[in-house]
Order: sequence, then structure tokens, then C-alpha cells
Amino acid sequence: MNNKLSIFLLIIFYLFLTGCTDPKDLQDTKSTSKLTLKQAIELAYSDAVLWNKQAKLIDATSIDNDDKQTGGDGRRRYWNITFGIPNTNDLYLVNIHDGKINEHVSFPNEGEELRPKAYFITNLSEIKYDTPELLKKAKSLTNLYPGDVFAKGYNFGITKDPKKNIILVKIIGWDKERKKMKYLLFNGETGELHNEFEKNQYKGEEKH
Repeated sequence: MNNKLSIFLLIIFYLFLTGCTDPKDLQDTKSTSKLTLKQAIELAYSDAVLWNKQAKLIDATSIDNDDKQTGGDGRRRYWNITFGIPNTNDLYLVNIHDGKINEHVSFPNEGEELRPKAYFITNLSEIKYDTPELLKKAKSLTNLYPGDVFAKGYNFGITKDPKKNIILVKIIGWDKERKKMKYLLFNGETGELHNEFEKNQYKGEEKH
């Protein structure tokens, strides 16, 4: 692992901890604001283009910072959104707390290889399905339960399959015993189920 990547991971870990340890987040519940996946991306994008007008979305994920189960309405308080510039190795991370941008960090020349355009979600309007409706669909297709200790509630994310050129929205929950995390991947443009698999929390074993 090169030094730049190590720094990148450390800062992500720091942003995660800041959300966990802020006492205001636990006490002032009236001021909290949860966002859907698309809302979080749009908020972060408004900041990313100030960093670089050519910024494009790489991925997004909700963060497990809540002390109680959440996400049952397809919304979360904490998000990490990553952007970059096609055909470069520059990165830009936006951290969101309660409907506002909490931190943003740029990483010039991060990684040894340039990221081709196929790696990015270049047109946000192609994300036609959001987490509230996809969570309902996921629960209608399989028994999906909220996490109660680790990854509390339901979690969400988005990425792109560069080989198939498909935007994938991730709906993440648990099996009934809370021993295996269940991942449902939906086509963000058509809303169709693309893949479903389970991962053992302790051994990392996957079952499709």
C-alpha cells in the first residue's frame, strides 16, 4: 500500500470517527436531517464542482454512525461521497452529517493508475431510482432485516460496473439471525434487481 493511499484511508477513518464522537449528534435530535442517496449525492456534487468543474461521481455510501436503528425510510444522516476526474487519479471526498457538508478533502494523484471515464457515473440524471423505493422493493423480494449492533438499520450505496456500464444502487440489511449481511444490487436506471448475495459478518464468506 503506497503512502498516499494510506493517508486517504486514515482520513476516511477520521471522518467516520468524527461522526461517532460528536455529542451534539446524540443530543440534538431535532436538528438532524436524513437524506436519501440521491439527495446526498446532489448535495455533495454541488461542493465537488467547486473543487473541479469536471468532477464526476465514483461512489457513495451511508455511514454507520447512529446509536439507534435507522434507514427504514431509505434515508440516512451520515454519508461519504467520492468524486474524481476522468482520466486522472485525483480524488475528492465529501462527508455529510445531518443534511450538511461536514468535511471535504482532496487527494491529488491518488493511486498509480489513471481512472478511465467508464469508472465514473458521469450523468447523475441516469440515477432514476432512489433508496426509499428500492428499499421497499428489496423487502418485497427477500426477508431483509435492520442491523441491531453492527451496521445498524439499513445501509445504502452506489457504484458503477465499468465492464457492463451499469449503475448499481446497493441496499444492505441482514438475515433474520443478524449473522449475515444481505446485499441487493439494483440497476439505478431501470430499477431492476441485478444481483443478490449474503456475506458472513465474521468470516467474509459470500453466498449468492
